[in-house]
Amino acid sequence: MEDKFGVVGRLYPSVAEARNAYYSHVGWKWNPFSKVRLSDPELFVASTDVILEIDDYIKAKERHLLVTSEEPGMGKTMLLELIFNDLAYLAKQGDPEYLFHPIVVNQSKLFVRQMGEVIAQKLGVKYKSRMSAEDIYTLIKQDIMVRFLLTNRTTLIFIDDFGDNDSEVFIKIKELGDLTQKDANNYFLNEESNFKKFASSAGYQLSKDKLNELKQNALNPESRDQMICMLILTGTRTHALGLKAGVPHLYDRCWEIEFERLDEKKVREFIGRRLYWASGKLGSFNESNFEIYPFEEDTIPVLTEKAHGVGRDIRLLCNQSVFIAASNFKEGRSEMITKEMIEALPPVEKLVD
Repeated sequence: MEDKFGVVGRLYPSVAEARNAYYSHVGWKWNPFSKVRLSDPELFVASTDVILEIDDYIKAKERHLLVTSEEPGMGKTMLLELIFNDLAYLAKQGDPEYLFHPIVVNQSKLFVRQMGEVIAQKLGVKYKSRMSAEDIYTLIKQDIMVRFLLTNRTTLIFIDDFGDNDSEVFIKIKELGDLTQKDANNYFLNEESNFKKFASSAGYQLSKDKLNELKQNALNPESRDQMICMLILTGTRTHALGLKAGVPHLYDRCWEIEFERLDEKKVREFIGRRLYWASGKLGSFNESNFEIYPFEEDTIPVLTEKAHGVGRDIRLLCNQSVFIAASNFKEGRSEMITKEMIEALPPVEKLVD
């Protein structure tokens, strides 16, 4: 019993049995609306094709990216993870359009030194525990510049919920985002011995021919300048306004992409994709033609209004409605999830998983 039902089964075996019987009856292998981290891009639903839009912006390497929404729960974190995983894979494959070195910072509420330590660890930069925050960020900058000059790879730093961190963090990540190819060239020309020492400690092999090539490129007056570190930040509109007020230079260098609330069509797709996923049929999902059984069609407008088009809240409402439907089914009533059932649910803020 414990292995089959987990915590719910251990505490309430009859509840777990009823829910599993319901899932089996409607053709699910599990509850499609349970609180689990999803990493399948086929489950991602947004009001526009935002993944392709962000991919184009990143490949352009002209500005940083700021992905915002009116409130939490609209899919920014899932989007960040999907894009990061995709870029990491393409970068490893050596695709010339994706010469990047991406890292992601999932931690929040960090002070400036903590952020420096996290970024350094993600980049594989070695630092001593007694170092000051300033020295740690200097090492990070050197790592970014050396990587670009020796591999031509732009460093991508993804920071989720950036606005939850200490305000001083904005200043330091701005310094990283301001780095350009010219800065890297000047570092090589003015601090060549330090450059070689850092490169060697980072595992790079430097031949005389390579050093001569770097020097020629650095002294070439026609070589174009470009950003070598791109920031991809996610947060709410409130966070964006705080960035605009506190570090306007960084805000002005960002393309802002705002997540819109899901409309009824997208809410239906959100539900449909999860239903097909739980049924083991996600690969055959066709957004132009799909069913949402056991949800009745008139549940969609009610869910959209009650959740205000926020994906997290749609999931919470659906999760609760599944539990109610399972209880009804156990008592011999219909397995369908109805409009009246969802209308009777309490406000989203009072629901728990």
